[in-house]
Amino acid sequence: MKKTNWFILFFLVISFSFSQELDQKTFKDFAGSTIVSSQVRSERNKAILRGTEATKNREFILDNYTGIQPSVYPAWDGGFWPQKKPITIEKIRFSTQQFDELVNWGVENDYHILHHCLFFPNKYFPKWFWKSNYSKNELEKLLIDFITAVLTSNNNKDKVDAFNLINEIFAMGKSGKYRDYGSDKEDCKWMKMGFEKDLSGLKGKSKVNDSHPVFVRKVFETAAKLTDATLEIRDFNIAFGGKKADGLYQLIKHLKNSGVKVDAVGFQCHLNVNTNYNYTNLFNNIRRFIDLGVEVYITELDVGMNLWSNGKKNKKVSDLMKSSKDWNLFFKKQNEIYYQLVKTSREAGVSLISDWGFRDDIPYGNWRKDQKAWMLNKDYSKKGAYYAVLKALFDTEEYTKF
Repeated sequence: MKKTNWFILFFLVISFSFSQELDQKTFKDFAGSTIVSSQVRSERNKAILRGTEATKNREFILDNYTGIQPSVYPAWDGGFWPQKKPITIEKIRFSTQQFDELVNWGVENDYHILHHCLFFPNKYFPKWFWKSNYSKNELEKLLIDFITAVLTSNNNKDKVDAFNLINEIFAMGKSGKYRDYGSDKEDCKWMKMGFEKDLSGLKGKSKVNDSHPVFVRKVFETAAKLTDATLEIRDFNIAFGGKKADGLYQLIKHLKNSGVKVDAVGFQCHLNVNTNYNYTNLFNNIRRFIDLGVEVYITELDVGMNLWSNGKKNKKVSDLMKSSKDWNLFFKKQNEIYYQLVKTSREAGVSLISDWGFRDDIPYGNWRKDQKAWMLNKDYSKKGAYYAVLKALFDTEEYTKF
């Protein structure tokens, strides 16, 4: 079937009611050189190894994706850090079992593997770490020991293709400034290691910060000594530009001018149907990071509702969705956003696109609960969002990495 005929069929069937032939196509068919990936865990939420949903989840992953994003955090999902504070930092032991088994499953099935993540604000670490008062030297020892444990265990340094080393170190909101040092969940203990003078060379409005956290450089330098894998940093509210994106751009430029290996930037892309997005800005933002010499990843794609203001969740889904008409309008806008985001990203030259899960109403999940933010219904049937992504991949099939 010629490509023009495919496009017409996809375009006309707004309801995404496909013939059997088209319905059998998957993301893999049109991924090309772009890694198309999904977040996975060992068990419970988004399980692929254990639990009542694991078998069907594995089947969908195997059918559709060329990459996986194992999410094992310092404190969550079989987390690396101990839940109780050890007597001394020399007594701290990092657990990598659940991460190791996800990596091994990925290797066995020939997947591109991107790990998320090692360093975050406090809330992703056990609470005892929030309240700790380690010295700069002690924090540096913890940093090195943590990275070394995760990368050397199971030979992960050679099995994993990319490590998301650092996530969400910029302040809440869109100022582009860094998080504070402190004991609040939104603070970042690692900031205590100090700051170093900016070497980005940027001036005027392009220069958001006069200095940068020392721990960021230490993390990348430590990882680079252990692995040749791609090293990534990411954050939210940066995909479409703005001061926060400028702050991250400046940080990467500073690191590169300091001789630090940093290979990729991740745009989280937790998007909302009640927001209007400028896809020209997305395209230009992707291009400027690529021109800086890093790959760009779309790392955490889902499309739900904006229930937040001033950094706090103050609305419920039921406040916005009161009828079937509301849901029909929601799904129409959701399909459009999934399509435009994937299409624009591919055209701009992203290397990897990863969703943040694929199934609505999953058990155990609190993130975007009841928002129907993903591409499958609870019964694993495909929604319009699935076909919107499939169509976007098809329409950009000729695009390859720049």
